[in-house]
Amino acid sequence: MGRFSEKKMIITGGVLLVVSVILSALQVAKVLPANFIISIISFLCLVGGVFVGMMGIFAYVKKARDAYYSEDQHRRR
Repeated sequence: MGRFSEKKMIITGGVLLVVSVILSALQVAKVLPANFIISIISFLCLVGGVFVGMMGIFAYVKKARDAYYSEDQHRRR
């Protein structure tokens, strides 16, 4: 498919989502200053994590579905 396998994409998406939640929680707890740059970074991690994770899930499901149908075609013959 590309440089990243499906599992690596799912893991990367999950890590980005966790980073986003941690950054937001640290801002709410007043450990980090609540400024615009950190908020934008947190938002981009959130959007990127959802996008990369979903692309990984879609690729994983497609690969499994193709393997299932390929196996099913061999059984019919």
